[in-house]
Amino acid sequence: MGNAYTYMTESTFYIWSREKSTDAYAQLFTVEDGANPLSRFKHEVYAYALNKKHANKKSLYLYCGYARVAKCSRSLEGDVPYITVEFGTPDYATMWDECREQIPKVVKDMSWLQDSFSKSWVFHQCDNESQRKYQNYRMNL
Repeated sequence: MGNAYTYMTESTFYIWSREKSTDAYAQLFTVEDGANPLSRFKHEVYAYALNKKHANKKSLYLYCGYARVAKCSRSLEGDVPYITVEFGTPDYATMWDECREQIPKVVKDMSWLQDSFSKSWVFHQCDNESQRKYQNYRMNL
């Protein structure tokens, strides 16, 4: 497969979703050439967590061709909401930690929704190196 960065820059990436009501998959976006797929996915995850987009979605996915790179899903533990992002490898999780967001048609890493996300969601430590979990500590979303 090569190193993670080579793999991430030499293929076509897609962001998919799964509908809450039907479990049907739908392709949302093809990640543009030159864009960082994880940065683009991170923006969609933040928008999903903040209920700005994808409200009728059960989960979001980042695919490289047919290979899943990441999956984001919501859950409740008691009354506490969580967002969990599961990566195909620990390298992808590290790349997620180091990237910022990209929006469609703007191939530049910036903090578009990160500040809003950080006001309600906090990183929740877990033992799985291929997973990132966030808790909504304000429970306002």
